[in-house]
Amino acid sequence: MDRRITAIMLSLTALITTSLEAGVTPTIQVDNKPDARIEIVPIDDAHRTRVPRSLSDLSLALPPGSFILVNRREVSITAVVVRWTYTDADGELTHRGINCDAYIFAPLDPIVAANNLSLVTPYGCTKEELFSRLATGKVIGSPLVPFVKPVSPDPNSTIHVYLDSVIFEDGQILGPDEFQYYREIQDRHSAVQKFVDEVAVGRAAGDDMPSLLARIRNDAQSRPDISPSKASSRRAYYAGLLQRSPDPEVTLKQLQAQVPPPTFRHIGEPR
Repeated sequence: MDRRITAIMLSLTALITTSLEAGVTPTIQVDNKPDARIEIVPIDDAHRTRVPRSLSDLSLALPPGSFILVNRREVSITAVVVRWTYTDADGELTHRGINCDAYIFAPLDPIVAANNLSLVTPYGCTKEELFSRLATGKVIGSPLVPFVKPVSPDPNSTIHVYLDSVIFEDGQILGPDEFQYYREIQDRHSAVQKFVDEVAVGRAAGDDMPSLLARIRNDAQSRPDISPSKASSRRAYYAGLLQRSPDPEVTLKQLQAQVPPPTFRHIGEPR
């Protein structure tokens, strides 16, 4: 069973009701297209006929601004950085964004497989093979459920979608990449490796896991970050992650198994 799937049931009734009450699906405008081999299919009234059959029953429940990301390359997409701009129900210009990142988990689980497609919403990304499970709620981090304030645009307005970067498994990057998200991936992996090494050294010296984690976390929290890599915050985060884990040994093994990121380069740059 896919590690992202759980038996927890999630009702979509409220989401569907909200969508139906809205009556009008905001138009989606794609502001940029990084490459001909990447296609964005907005899920709005103008593109209903292009929505995959596996999503047709859920199309009314999908959050405003949702789209299908089609990958026509022979290599998987491992990270996507998206930003939305829209006018909300109160007339305020609003910005939202999401970073879908396969490097957080181990083993590596692509965001969009080669020559395949995925659903992208302001709440998450889901591969095509999981579409049939969305209605049951058996998807952790469902792209139908807001993790913060829901996206509530004026139904008569236009939602703008901006694809800042698309990162591939071989390290190539498409898009303007204004946010340089690849640096986040690099810094996080470095922090994970340093944390894992620190735990190994501490345990080799005879420290028990609870005491070691408490010491690492307290030490990290007492050192304010002064660099863009946020080293202390990351160190404290991973110590806390193991402290909260029902099985710290399993969580530690997952951190140890994280895939090193490739050498990132923007498409067109030399290898």
